[in-house]
Amino acid sequence: MNWYLEVLKKYAVFSGRSRRKEYWYFALFSLLIFIALGVVDGMVGFFSIEPGIGLLGSIFALLMFIPSLAVGVRRLHDTNRSGWWTLLCLVPCIGHFVLLVFLVQDSKLGENRYGSNPKKLPEPKLPFELALALRYLRPKRTFVSMITLISIIGVTLGVAVLIIVMSVMSGFGQQLRERLLELNAHIKVSERGKPLSDFRSIRDEVLSNEAVLAVAPFIIGPVLVETQPDGEESPQVFTPWVRGVDLELELKVSSLVSTNNLVAGDIDVALNGLVVGKEFARMLNLRVGDFLAVHSARSFHRIRKAQQEGSEAVLLPDDFEVRGVIDTGHYEYNASFVLASIEDAQALYDLGDAVHGLSVKLHDSKQAETVRQQLLKTLPQGYVVTTWEDENTQILDALKVERNVMFFLLFFVMIVAAFGITSSQITFVVQRTPEIGTLKALGATGWQIMQVFFAQSLVVALLGLTFGFGLGLLVLEYRNEFLELLRVATGFELFPAEIYLFDKLPAQKFSEMGGDLTKIGVGSLFICLLAGVIPAWNASRLKPVEAFRHE
Repeated sequence: MNWYLEVLKKYAVFSGRSRRKEYWYFALFSLLIFIALGVVDGMVGFFSIEPGIGLLGSIFALLMFIPSLAVGVRRLHDTNRSGWWTLLCLVPCIGHFVLLVFLVQDSKLGENRYGSNPKKLPEPKLPFELALALRYLRPKRTFVSMITLISIIGVTLGVAVLIIVMSVMSGFGQQLRERLLELNAHIKVSERGKPLSDFRSIRDEVLSNEAVLAVAPFIIGPVLVETQPDGEESPQVFTPWVRGVDLELELKVSSLVSTNNLVAGDIDVALNGLVVGKEFARMLNLRVGDFLAVHSARSFHRIRKAQQEGSEAVLLPDDFEVRGVIDTGHYEYNASFVLASIEDAQALYDLGDAVHGLSVKLHDSKQAETVRQQLLKTLPQGYVVTTWEDENTQILDALKVERNVMFFLLFFVMIVAAFGITSSQITFVVQRTPEIGTLKALGATGWQIMQVFFAQSLVVALLGLTFGFGLGLLVLEYRNEFLELLRVATGFELFPAEIYLFDKLPAQKFSEMGGDLTKIGVGSLFICLLAGVIPAWNASRLKPVEAFRHE
């Protein structure tokens, strides 16, 4: 590492000589760093297949170009050759081989035209503060080294847990948003206080917006349904929401009527046909071909009107046939919604040729608010335009708050890990008190002593962060395999699909975790460094006399 730093110090120095150790150690460390950056590029999605290099690797290669060229020229000088021999690299195969032979040759003895023999010069050394810190951290069979190892493991686990939990929670949020966007329109247009009567002209006007992909009418409202069982079984009563749809247009707006969701029967709502969710069918013990008596708002309006006129009226429900059962992947839709044709829903609510509103799908759901403002300007007064985020504000806000709270609480794991660093550093200071006194007696300043122990905290923090990032990303990559192994080994299903409605444990992609990874890395490093400040400060305040008296 010392040789690598020595080359960086001579960043653009093309004069003089460099021995083999300097050149090849620089080449080795540069290769290791380049490989590590390539791995990081692949994890965060910066790697590009065509050029075969990622963003971070490209930046590193650009920064190292000048020192690589400079140390190569100095290595040629050391063999008593001109630096212009570097141009051999432009000759394919043969040029590279010849240049490699030159670079592995030993130094020419004595002084040559480019300077004195570098082997006679003292080898570069690290600053004594860092060298002493690394020496103290070398693994030995002592209680202190065990504490240091525990500190590194604590930081590793803390960082890994943070990465895993934040990625999984972000994945849940993304999956939930995708499900909501699949089943709901991006925008809904309705008229305030009354049904939308002239919906066809309004649909044409909405479609004229370039951001709009498709528009479909809808009717939605509560009904009371009653089963009609055979034999002596008692009828069951439930109050779902009926949703009137135009199958042809609804397919362009949402996946609600997609055949991919079909569990049994057909997506057929024509002539008093119903399509129900699988949970709704399970609760009422329904099968394809069963009939339901549906009491709607129209029936109750007729009774009230008859009472006002002083006559008697009989509440006669409408008979509907269950023609299909679907699984939308969302419990609320599976349990509380039934689908009917737009004509049947209009009849249930006495709407005539009107509808409750229009469902609008956009090319890009992120433009929902922008398109909403545009439609409010073009549509007549009295029309209401809502986005999918407006209708799901509570669940989206709750998910965001839960994610932030979880991040805050889990960060206390890092604080606990930081106490491990504090305890190890205090033990180091107590154990090295005589050496601190000797350094002070030889002229070391308090700031230099503080740097020694502060550097130890930095090394422990960096090792913990590196291993933690690696462990966290590894667990996320094989998270579902681990859950399957746990289920097979113990019979315990940690992530039941029937509850969470996801077949696999969702997680955010590495390429989308840049902000979270930065927060975790910077925050964890700051806490770990802060944990080493007090022991380092106490070490810097020790006086030589007190240190020797301690001995």
